[in-house]
Amino acid sequence: MDRLYLSDREIIAIKAIDANAVREGVRQALDEGSASSLRCLHLSVTHDGIAHHFGRFERDLADHAKAKAAAKRKATWSRAWESGDDLIHAVHAAKERAEKQELEAQLLYIDDLIRPPYRFSDRVQVDIYYRWRETPEAAWKSGTIAFFHNVDMSRDYTVPEPARKPSKAKLEAQREATLFDRWDHLRWLALQAVREYLTTGGDGSLIPEQYEAKPARGERYLNNFSCDFWEALGEPRGRRRLPLSRTEQLLPGSESVAATPDGLLTLEARVTHKLFGEGVVTHIEGDKVVADFGACGSKRVMASFLKRMADE
Repeated sequence: MDRLYLSDREIIAIKAIDANAVREGVRQALDEGSASSLRCLHLSVTHDGIAHHFGRFERDLADHAKAKAAAKRKATWSRAWESGDDLIHAVHAAKERAEKQELEAQLLYIDDLIRPPYRFSDRVQVDIYYRWRETPEAAWKSGTIAFFHNVDMSRDYTVPEPARKPSKAKLEAQREATLFDRWDHLRWLALQAVREYLTTGGDGSLIPEQYEAKPARGERYLNNFSCDFWEALGEPRGRRRLPLSRTEQLLPGSESVAATPDGLLTLEARVTHKLFGEGVVTHIEGDKVVADFGACGSKRVMASFLKRMADE
């Protein structure tokens, strides 16, 4: 089951990775046709996403090493290059996620270890426990919200009827599997909804004790908006961004340097980010940069995720 948070073990392992060593290791592996230069970085035991891309890179390199024909070698090298590039980006994304989680933990925590019930009924329910505070120095407050959903177990006529009528035991097993899928989907939507509400400035004391998740009119299944409980509070569907005053509390307090180690970004430089758009660099600490993205607020990101805009 998907989780909101990385484990402590994963965070420690991810922070121990040298992103520059990974980049150089990928280049060396492509030159040598072997990923031996990367094995000392222990990428296969850090995080599922990194391990997946590392395994794919190793397989693509092995395919390239076995290829004989020129066309085959060209195709396999191209795949290996792409998987190596994906590995580099996976490491950067994992580091950014770990850093974001540590910053977020100063103000909120949501228990994402939720076990399914032993037996299911047509009414599935997920209880979300959370705690939050306004500032890192304030006392923690806690709460819970129960999301429930009445699953439509009537026959879905868009699915062809089986040629042979299933046995009673098989029907019961199918029913349990269907209800588990619906429960797990509700669990993930509920976790994301509570997190979105609290990370975008929502008042945790206003979260209701329970909320019924319903499909859109004319549909059978829950969608990405089904757990948006804040609509019942009279708030708009689109959540507002985290207020700048609270964002600044999460930003580093150390003195900024004038430029990143590679010299590509400097203070006051205009940059772009794929998610946050255009911004201005306001703080530099090693390869981590804080930029003001206007309506999106100030964000702390890896320098490699930013592209400098041409000076006018």
